[in-house]
Amino acid sequence: MVTPTWIGDTAMAAPFFSCLRRAHPGARLMAAAGPWTCALLRSFPWVDRVLPLDAGKWSSFISLKRLLKGETVDYAWILPNSFRAALMAKWIGAKRRIGYGTDSRGWLLSDKVAPPRDVSHLVDRYLYLLEAQGHETRAQVDDFCITPEAQQFAQNLLNSYCMMNNAPSVGIHPGAFFGESKTWPLEHFKKLIDRLVDSEAAQVFILGGPDEIELAGKLNAMSGGRAVNLAGKDTLETLPALLSRLDVFISGDTGPLHVAALAGTSTIALFGPTDYRQTAPRGPWNRIIHKSLDCSPCFARTCSLGHHDCMKRITPEEVASEVVELLNEKLRITKHGN
Repeated sequence: MVTPTWIGDTAMAAPFFSCLRRAHPGARLMAAAGPWTCALLRSFPWVDRVLPLDAGKWSSFISLKRLLKGETVDYAWILPNSFRAALMAKWIGAKRRIGYGTDSRGWLLSDKVAPPRDVSHLVDRYLYLLEAQGHETRAQVDDFCITPEAQQFAQNLLNSYCMMNNAPSVGIHPGAFFGESKTWPLEHFKKLIDRLVDSEAAQVFILGGPDEIELAGKLNAMSGGRAVNLAGKDTLETLPALLSRLDVFISGDTGPLHVAALAGTSTIALFGPTDYRQTAPRGPWNRIIHKSLDCSPCFARTCSLGHHDCMKRITPEEVASEVVELLNEKLRITKHGN
């Protein structure tokens, strides 16, 4: 498989990997991936081997051929819609090359799939590639498993910060690699932390990658240390285990949001410049908050109008209300079952 570039897109491809494994239980499934997503793909139980590509635009081609070492590739499933992704499948000599016939790349594909007009969500668009080849699909993943090593790492990390027994655990992710337009104001996050700690006796964890340590530290200082700052203390390979131990996870449309949903954690997605109909986690344990403004979704990395209202108008009170509702529903199920 030629896999997506971004963490969130890769997490949303999990149903595709799961269904492909069911369709070909004896096949050797290899995932060619860039440096951003290799660690996450290594946590996918359906993948036999991850092929880590060089970061360079064209050096990645050379690295893939080197990793394959003349190995025959019978099928190449091409998840990204880019010309480059299809060219890569052609370059390695894959016998069958399956992908959408977009970006003037149809001639590179042996099995050109016409993009479905009535399918908008990215999960469904990945699955449609399988359906077009006659495979059965389902959007829900029930065979994602986290390794014992990753679970132990997550438990040790939380224990080192004296995780309070029986306290609701809420994770927040203030960053967004896409750009500042996806981020919720830090002042709103600070008010949310205060509300959850004071009213729900929750333990709040601030999460973020290595590039978000400074941002997370700023939020932690603003909150007076009322949250536990875990930014930069985990890895992408252990992130699913860490997120699976939270009761609720809150962020904008980010990679960790989709990893949390994959790990089975309840999520609250704050959508502004991107379209929730295309990428929001689905299911009753995943909530979406967005404002219907004339300017959104704009898909811009920064607000061209300068007001950022699509995110600013989402209030801490709204988010806290959704958190409380999810926590109460979890408590009800714990006490009384389904």
